[in-house]
Amino acid sequence: MKKVHKTWKAIAAFTLAAAMTASLTACGGSAQDYVFEAEKAELSAACMVETGPEWTTELTDTEATQVGYFTSAGETITFKINASKACSATLTLRAASACGQWADPMVFEEVDMSKGECAKLSVNGTDVAMEGVLPGLEAPMDWEVASAYYKHYGTATAKIDLKAGENVIVLTSQGYNGGQGGINVDKITINAASELTWTETDNSDRVPQQ
Repeated sequence: MKKVHKTWKAIAAFTLAAAMTASLTACGGSAQDYVFEAEKAELSAACMVETGPEWTTELTDTEATQVGYFTSAGETITFKINASKACSATLTLRAASACGQWADPMVFEEVDMSKGECAKLSVNGTDVAMEGVLPGLEAPMDWEVASAYYKHYGTATAKIDLKAGENVIVLTSQGYNGGQGGINVDKITINAASELTWTETDNSDRVPQQ
């Protein structure tokens, strides 16, 4: 009888462990990417929406829309994102260095986002560290393509925690080099095992004066 009793205990333990594993899997779900464009976020006063061709190793035919003029200390880009449930997630920022000078050649600094010199990230009021480097650039002055140099994108990532309901994700400019440098922000992508939604902001009037 003791042997049978132990066998039933083993079966019960295995069944409980399997049930717990299934429950955790169902709770976690499969993660997917959600894209949130910066030009549809809430923008502080100085930020502007810019559209033009991207630069990779050369001028491309790809049109990009980004948030620029994000240089003075305290300027913000705010994403208010609703999550169907609490979860950990990975945020990827796509942005370009705007630490450059109008000279010949035009030289843009490489931006190490982990230093927080140009911009910092917070989620629900808590600062979050980013990792990644936005590429630098040296290119000849050419008035016809110069605006594309400001769309030479790279990425930085951060591990974030989302709560069920509204999450406030804020990028804040740090006023690098006396407000003469910063980043141009294309979008954020959040990989999460939660359904994410938001209400886009109409920034169609936030266009720099020609």
